[in-house]
Amino acid sequence: MVKRILVPTDGSAYSRRALSTALEYAKVFNAEIKLFHVVSQPPTHMYDFTIKEYYPLSEEQVAEIGANVFDSSLKELETDSIKITKKVVTGYPAAEIIHEISEDVDLVIIGTRGHRPLAGALIGSVTQRVLAEANCPVMAIK
Repeated sequence: MVKRILVPTDGSAYSRRALSTALEYAKVFNAEIKLFHVVSQPPTHMYDFTIKEYYPLSEEQVAEIGANVFDSSLKELETDSIKITKKVVTGYPAAEIIHEISEDVDLVIIGTRGHRPLAGALIGSVTQRVLAEANCPVMAIK
């Protein structure tokens, strides 16, 4: 039974298509949607120059970025009958999505650009990593 659907979003057209699909599934299964955004921040210990040149975002800045992404993701979509929660975190997107899946998620619906296998391997697709490591069903939407 599908009760909780995780929809990672970056506000792109791919993410909006995934959210639109998730809304249809939520209606059928009477499920709730968790809209999830990761503000990518490099680790401060990874490179010598990072510590000197990188300034982490404040909680307020992260919240504002998340709100803007959620607003663009939900724009012009009919969501009245669906319970939607929103969560924004900082970190590496694939790792944070996989961590969030462990928080009682039944289905992940994620957008993808649809790179060919070699291009995806070279680029290091977030969707590919989620597909490989998730412990629940994942639907990738082009």
